[in-house]
Parts: sequence; structure tokens; C-alpha cells
Amino acid sequence: MDEWYVFLYFVTRMLTVNSATHSLIYIYTALSADLGLPGVHKFTAIGLVDGKPFDRFDTDNPRKTPTTNWARERLTSDYWAKGTQSRLSKQQWFGVNLDVVMTLTGHSASDGDLHVLQWLHGCYGKTNPSEERLRFVSGVNKYAYDGDDLMSVDYVTGRWSAETEVAKTIVDKWNAVTLLTEYTIGYLHGECIDWLTRFVEYSKRGPRERATAPDVYVFTLKTNGTTLTLICLASGFSTNTAAMRLMRNGRVLDTEDGLKVFDTLPNDDDMFQRRIAVDILPSDTGNFTCHVSEEDTGCHIVKHWRAGDRQTLRALGWPNAVLPWALMSTVLCLCTVALCLVVVCIVRKRRTGHIVNQTDRCPQHHGLGDETSGV
Repeated sequence: MDEWYVFLYFVTRMLTVNSATHSLIYIYTALSADLGLPGVHKFTAIGLVDGKPFDRFDTDNPRKTPTTNWARERLTSDYWAKGTQSRLSKQQWFGVNLDVVMTLTGHSASDGDLHVLQWLHGCYGKTNPSEERLRFVSGVNKYAYDGDDLMSVDYVTGRWSAETEVAKTIVDKWNAVTLLTEYTIGYLHGECIDWLTRFVEYSKRGPRERATAPDVYVFTLKTNGTTLTLICLASGFSTNTAAMRLMRNGRVLDTEDGLKVFDTLPNDDDMFQRRIAVDILPSDTGNFTCHVSEEDTGCHIVKHWRAGDRQTLRALGWPNAVLPWALMSTVLCLCTVALCLVVVCIVRKRRTGHIVNQTDRCPQHHGLGDETSGV
């Protein structure tokens, strides 16, 4: 895999899980140095259900904290306290073993380069009509160093395989520990699915029961060209199936009119947002309307954009207008991911690639326990 390793995997795999298949994934990222950049921490751990973060821990906020309403409401204080202790232990583990991997690959803190050790693990389960518990589909458990695969587990056999020469020594030692192999298989097929089943149930409340009308914004962004970008943004709907239409003088605009339809994105409050846009001339005096409907909740909202109530924001800075909070949330989220991508890309470009003679020093898997029972 390329330098986008975890992040593209997260975007293209986790966020596209269909309604019958669910996932519980944990992503850990440890950096060899603190970059001092907003949103980029020396150590970060994130838990995701169906591709959406529900908990977070990082160096600047060293507590495991919920990021969705259902996690805040349904998981106990004891759960978060034990989870914090687990994450603190893993933060220490990653700090030690990142240094070990750096030594094995001929890198050191004194070389001035940034290095990254990442761990991704979890399970996928499918709805089982005959049982309340989800049926195990597959599991994932892999490490990466500086954006390249380091080693991974076969979720059927529980045995590790090395992706690099450096990892062979580590893999041999880990595969020699029978208890570790049994634990890995047992966790993926058992405890991970049990917690995934519970989390999915916690997050599933009837859309009509919890639904509130989404916020809908219609505004334009001023670019450097001769056109404006008219945007309709809907945020706060409870499912990811909302339909949106943009109309001009009663006619529905489509791709032939230059309509752009963007993917549905999760908010940080168990809700979703979506936007559509079209470029228009500043002189256009047409009556534009945005229609947002959600079949599951029966919600239908129409927002007008007429002369007199139009709002134009600058494409960069937006100094003279209030940017809708939902769009700001999206921008900040995308910036955080972009910063993480930059970190890994920098590592790939700086890396020397020199491999030293291997020694007996290697990351010992002393548990790296599951991320749920005490998590």
C-alpha cells in the first residue's frame, strides 16, 4: 500500500460499509516527534463503529472520551475509566516499540526525520436474521511503519506474516507464542463481534424517534474566477439517505447544468450532512430553491435563495460572513485528515531506507489487549 495507508483504507473501506454489514475498528498512530501542529498528536487512538469515530484518546487529551451521543449515554463511567488506563498503557507501549522499530530499520531520533508506527485492528460482522448477535465476516490486524505495511495477521489462522525483512524477526517470535495466536483469533471472532453487536444496538434508535429537522443553508462562495459557487448544505439528519435537489425557477438542475453532488459525511453528534453545488454568474437573478427530504423520517424542507436574502462568502478566510457551523466542522475534519496525510508523506520522502543487521530487540506483543473489555 502507498503512503496513505490507514487513512485511505479508513475512507474507502470503513465509510462504505452497507446497512447489513458493520465494523468495529481501532486505529493507533504514534509519531517519533511532536510536530506542534493542530490536530496532529504524538500519539492518537481512535475507535470507529461503521467507519464513524465513537471514542478518542490523544497525547494532548490523555483520556478515552466519547465522540457520539450514544457512546456518552450508553457506556458507563467505569468503561471510560478502564479504557483510559488501557490507552495510557498502549501509549507507553508504542513509545517504546517505535524506538525499537526505528533501531531495526537504521533510524534514530538524532537523524531529524519523522517516523510513524501505526496499528489497525478490528472486525466486520453481518446482520444475522436468526440471531441478535452479528455473524463474523472478517477481521483485520496489521501494523505499518512510515506508511508501509510492516506485518499482519491471517484472521483465519491467527498467524502473523511479515511484509518486510525487519518484521521477520518480530513475526517469528510472535508466532512462537501459542497463547497470542489463540487470543488473536478468539478476540476477532468472539469478543470483538460481541462488542460490535452491542455498539450497533446502542447506536440504533428509530429515525423517527430521534429525528429533528436538519439545518439547511443556501449560500455562495466567491472564487477568483468570474463565477460564484452556489451551495446547498444540509446538516443534522439522522440517516445517510437524505435526498437533495437544487432548482432554478422551478426546474431541477442536473449534471448537465454543472450540478455537483458530494458524498454524505458524518457529523460529530451521531448525525449526517450533505451538500450539492452549482456554479452561477454573479448577475444571475433566478430564484433558486434547495429541497431536502428524508424518507425514513418524513422530513421535507425547502430553502429559498432570492435577491435580498443572498449571502456570499469568500472562498478563503470568510472574514466578512458567518460560516455555517456544519461547513466549518467539515473543513476542520478534512484539514485534520490532510495534516495526517502530510505527516506520512513527509516520512516517505525523508526516509533513508537503510536496513541494519537485525538483533533480538523487537516489539513484544505483551497483550496489546482488546480495545473493548476495559477500553
